[in-house]
Amino acid sequence: MRFDIGAAPECARRLEFVCAAPGFPGLAMHWERLDESIKVRADFTGGSILPVVFRRGEQQIRVKTINTRWQDSRGQNRRCYFAVTADSGDVYQLCFDTGDLTWKLEYVMYE
Repeated sequence: MRFDIGAAPECARRLEFVCAAPGFPGLAMHWERLDESIKVRADFTGGSILPVVFRRGEQQIRVKTINTRWQDSRGQNRRCYFAVTADSGDVYQLCFDTGDLTWKLEYVMYE
């Protein structure tokens, strides 16, 4: 795997481990910052948030796998982050802000 890990977003640093797994030998990923507001269909069950599908423009993107998730707090608001793999194989970083209940598409990683 090849990326400039020092300049990469948190998602990329976390995915370095994921992409080094047996199913990803020699995978070279490129990342792009997007910072787009998006609509997400997610399941909220048992205290967990599971993004299922999101819309980027007219494109509907189905979440195939949630690779990793993490949280941080800014003041009283909590942000929930998800690194997800779409059916296309592209990897996205999504962020759900619990303060204003909005979703952002922060990064995309692709081969």
